[in-house]
Amino acid sequence: METSVYKFRSFYIMTLAMLLGSQSIFANTEQINQRVKTLPTHLNPEFIDKTPIPNLYTLSNIRGSVLIDASGRYLIYGDVIDLENMQNIADYNYQKHYAINPKQLPTANALKEVKGNGKRILYVFADPDCPACQALQGVLEDVNDITIYTFPMGLTHLHPTAIETSKNIWCSKDSIKAWKAYLLDGDKPNKRENTCHQPIDQNMEITKKYRINLTPTIFNSQGHRIVGVPEREGIENFINNTDH
Repeated sequence: METSVYKFRSFYIMTLAMLLGSQSIFANTEQINQRVKTLPTHLNPEFIDKTPIPNLYTLSNIRGSVLIDASGRYLIYGDVIDLENMQNIADYNYQKHYAINPKQLPTANALKEVKGNGKRILYVFADPDCPACQALQGVLEDVNDITIYTFPMGLTHLHPTAIETSKNIWCSKDSIKAWKAYLLDGDKPNKRENTCHQPIDQNMEITKKYRINLTPTIFNSQGHRIVGVPEREGIENFINNTDH
């Protein structure tokens, strides 16, 4: 599934609203936990966390987080900011569970593009045949003063030839140019030589380690994760680590 986290949340909210309804009153997280077990598997939260706001909880899975009140009646989608520390409450709980240490990522396995002064850092796991990844590439074209590490991969259950395409792109004479040409214009790369060494299979193992099963999955220099395609302002805030 490649739908952006933002579109997912909208669907998540509608589904939760229908399933939770207003008839159930939850006294604590255990009762909420029992109730959300009735959700479809792909919507079921992995984590239920308290927030600093009394009787308000976050429901999180790999796709993102939403807020729910203790009664189970009200869901809040969007930013809820603690003005004392300017922290996004829902995102804080999400990152608590899904952020990584980006220094452990093997950047030698990534396509490295330096734009402008290259001081800001972004790590992108992308399937070349993923429409959302193609859309993200378009957004990133307008972002400057950044170093982008793109880890080519493939969601083979959705795109059977994506891994092979990633390997061919990696082995192109100008791999960054080939990547952009394919994602933005649909220009297929030449078939690689069998002697070309490429890290795509290793990247697939990395995705298992970090539970990257949706694309695009993006990490900033702090290791914060988002799934999907933010708007330009959103990606700038995320890169600058001002999204929380």
